[in-house]
Amino acid sequence: MNDPYLTGRDRFQGAVCPLVFVLLSHKGVGIQMKFGKVEKHYIPDQIFDALKQEILEHRLVAGEKLPSESILSKQFGVSKTSVKTALQRLSTLGFIETRVGQGSFVLEFNPQQYLDQVHDFLLSDGDIANINEYRMYVEMAATRLAIKRATKDNFKKMEAILVEMQEAFEQEDVELHGRLDYLFHLEIWKSTQNAVFEMAYSIIGRMLLNHITALSKEYYDKEKNTRTWEDDIHRDLLEAIKNKDLEQCRNCYKTMFSVQERISSDHFQDS
Repeated sequence: MNDPYLTGRDRFQGAVCPLVFVLLSHKGVGIQMKFGKVEKHYIPDQIFDALKQEILEHRLVAGEKLPSESILSKQFGVSKTSVKTALQRLSTLGFIETRVGQGSFVLEFNPQQYLDQVHDFLLSDGDIANINEYRMYVEMAATRLAIKRATKDNFKKMEAILVEMQEAFEQEDVELHGRLDYLFHLEIWKSTQNAVFEMAYSIIGRMLLNHITALSKEYYDKEKNTRTWEDDIHRDLLEAIKNKDLEQCRNCYKTMFSVQERISSDHFQDS
């Protein structure tokens, strides 16, 4: 019986490290790959890490065909089951796709595709208060940095989004308005010039978009006869960031989130 936890010396048939094998591209060109010393880890994880690294470092490029499971199992000196497990994980995370009758091909990796698949498991619709609490503290931290680091290009993009938001409002296009609302706040996070902030927002981005859109529909239905575009707090928030007025930014967020919590409460009581 194959033990997936055996060391590289045992499972890779005494191969000399670093391990060298040839990946055959879809063009039939041999590409020599070198991998470091194999430690005692779960075999499919080692195969996954090796192939993932080749993709992330662009030695395996989008569109390129991987060798068959049989060839990979021989090159790695492991079972086809271990190779299949590693390839399934790569496919789940969006690194490759497997086409029936054709094989596995490298994809242009986009982490957002993976996040979109799992966002429904992160938080439910009933967690709007938790989302608002998170955003109140974390988005304020992002706004502090945006006040210091936002560029003219960031402001230009936010202003353009507000123009589109006004048009969506006037046309009562709630879906579009919700997407633009999300993009406006994403641009604030981008204004921090910190990729980690942008990534953090993207992790819950689709979930936020769903909440914003659902709540916007409720808001339009309940207050469309009394609400005007001039009431939109996003314009005030942009001006506060431009003026480097942190306290006014905080007041804008408080107003924004209090409205969301009120509408959310009405939404779940009616449902």
